[in-house]
Amino acid sequence: MKFCSSFILCLSIVGLTGCSDGMNQDTSVVADADQVTPSPAPLQYNTQVTIREIMATLIDPHADALWNSVKVVSDESGITEYFPESDEEWQSLRQSAISIIEGSNALMMPGRAVAPPGASGIFPDYEFTPAEVEEKLAEDRLSWIGFSRNLQDAAIELLNAVDEQDTNRLTEWGAYLDEACESCHSVYWYREGI
Repeated sequence: MKFCSSFILCLSIVGLTGCSDGMNQDTSVVADADQVTPSPAPLQYNTQVTIREIMATLIDPHADALWNSVKVVSDESGITEYFPESDEEWQSLRQSAISIIEGSNALMMPGRAVAPPGASGIFPDYEFTPAEVEEKLAEDRLSWIGFSRNLQDAAIELLNAVDEQDTNRLTEWGAYLDEACESCHSVYWYREGI
């Protein structure tokens, strides 16, 4: 009886050791699998909308709204000052600043066409064609990124001015926004001497 009990005890220990080893092996496989991090898929941006369309929808009209938000008009009625007063007007300007900030991000995305296929300039004698702009971008993409960031930086400051409802800063940074636009246009839009 004593021999039988000892034999069963030995079998149990061997069995548990075998299970234990199997469990360790399985656990190590699971642990190794947990440590393997799959490589993320490369980001795929949709760049179907062209640079020209971004300028026409996200940049130009919103820049105009910001520039026209604080002004002095002199006419036959006298001198009139315009500036945002209501919460709705400030909120609209906030949306304009955000549109330019995000429009600048869109301008920096690689792989975006300048204009739809077959498009030409409105004034071809005075402005670069889309194909010419594509060539310029291919030659020096870093300058394009720099101009886009300058535009974005000015829009961020305008957003801060709007949030503080500071009309003086709105005017000041509106001038920097204009400078950012014109410096880019002088390279990528206007032909020399224009």
